Amino acid sequence: MNTNLGRFGFLVVGFYAWVTAVFFGGILLDIMYSHLLYGVLSTFESTTVFSEVADILLLIGVITILAAIGAIAFSWSSRIARNLFIASLFILIFEFLTPVFFYQFVQNVKELNIGPWLRIIPSGLASILAFFGLHQYYR
Repeated sequence: MNTNLGRFGFLVVGFYAWVTAVFFGGILLDIMYSHLLYGVLSTFESTTVFSEVADILLLIGVITILAAIGAIAFSWSSRIARNLFIASLFILIFEFLTPVFFYQFVQNVKELNIGPWLRIIPSGLASILAFFGLHQYYR
């Protein structure tokens, strides 16, 4: 029973590291395509396309947060891995809540053209921390 639970823990931790990488890649693709499609599509078409992409990214983000909770639960005995997963989860939550709480700041940052970096850096950092946690957990 204990070995089956340990194997499932390896699966959950590995899944979390994988899904954070997928989420990071999705954000990179979203930023790249939004810049490419900005002048090509009409306003209605671009709104439709971007809302569909946002829905997919939101779904992947929710799956990522649930996988983070599972990874934290299964890595509870490994202090270093657990702390890396907790830090990764907090960064992901920060990335989700930035537009909600700092909307005015994000609007001002759009003029400076550093808005994409406010999405790339947290999701990339969360992915890196998840892979470091995966390494510590397997160790």
